[in-house]
Amino acid sequence: MIAAGFLAGLAVRLLFLRAFSGNYDLESFSGVVSILRRGGDLYLETTRYNYSPAWAHVLLGLDSIARWIGCSFGAALGTFLLVIDAVTAGVLYRLGGGGRRGTTAALLFFLNPISIFVSSFHLQFDNVAILFLLCAVLWAERLPATRVPTVAWLSASLLIKHIAAFFPPLFLAGRQRRGLRPLEALIPYAMFAASFLPYWRSWSGIRGNVVGYRSLSEDYGVAMLLAIPGVPRWLPGALFAAAMLAALLLLRRVARARACLMLFLVMLLFVPGICEYYFVWPIALGALFGGVGYLVYTVVVASFLLGSPDGLGLALTHLPGWHGVWWSVLLWLAWEIRRMTPRSGRSPA
Repeated sequence: MIAAGFLAGLAVRLLFLRAFSGNYDLESFSGVVSILRRGGDLYLETTRYNYSPAWAHVLLGLDSIARWIGCSFGAALGTFLLVIDAVTAGVLYRLGGGGRRGTTAALLFFLNPISIFVSSFHLQFDNVAILFLLCAVLWAERLPATRVPTVAWLSASLLIKHIAAFFPPLFLAGRQRRGLRPLEALIPYAMFAASFLPYWRSWSGIRGNVVGYRSLSEDYGVAMLLAIPGVPRWLPGALFAAAMLAALLLLRRVARARACLMLFLVMLLFVPGICEYYFVWPIALGALFGGVGYLVYTVVVASFLLGSPDGLGLALTHLPGWHGVWWSVLLWLAWEIRRMTPRSGRSPA
């Protein structure tokens, strides 16, 4: 049964990849590869690249492999993301302690329709940054002498996509747990900043396309406050920053895997700009804990993706919209908080 579950997940992913015919983001990635191949300026020649140079060079490597073996760039990228998800399932098995719990976590992730959709339909690479974050969580639970791998994994996660920017503080040592020293927790940020040094002459593009990137405006979450007359444009961003700071302070004593999961949920609750593939962020860590919140969120978001114009676009009028997804995030976060209360027999550590 377990093998059948993984094979089913693999089959669905391969079907999506086989049917993939391109999208806006693949066009953007192809443009990035073209710029790098002719020695152009990555941050001044396009506004469609919003990350550190690291991912651009991964794309260049994948394009080189595709040319070498004679397949399309999209096929190479999709296969790479599929392998990343398979490795993620393996890391979740380890994080779950192996055995039945580890296998369940791996299967919940690999069969999750949101994970499948984002990696194999959208060909988005958030899963790469999330894998490296999971590796950091795994290493952080080992002996203090292994702090270097933890820093390296956090740095790699941030270099791939800066959704990881909020997580290093959760890896700081506390009174009752091992962790990083303050200076060590700053290294990922230093590595991220250093990656732009070869492009320092392109600061105006970096400032506009990376630092100033605000994602897409949709009828979702705190961005809806801007529909109220007189609300300043800066308010959603300020609420997001305040929520993240409060979450980091409140999650200091929570076990890292659960703390990272809850931080992702706070991010999705208060993010001032949204893309539908952001909804994959909590899926891997959520597979470790399962529960009603994880189930409801998966059902709501998967249904949303069925009807989304950027998804399957099914003409079903009663599928959830952006508001339904936001409420499912709130429910999941509330569920996780409830599981940590003394009444549930659980502790936050």
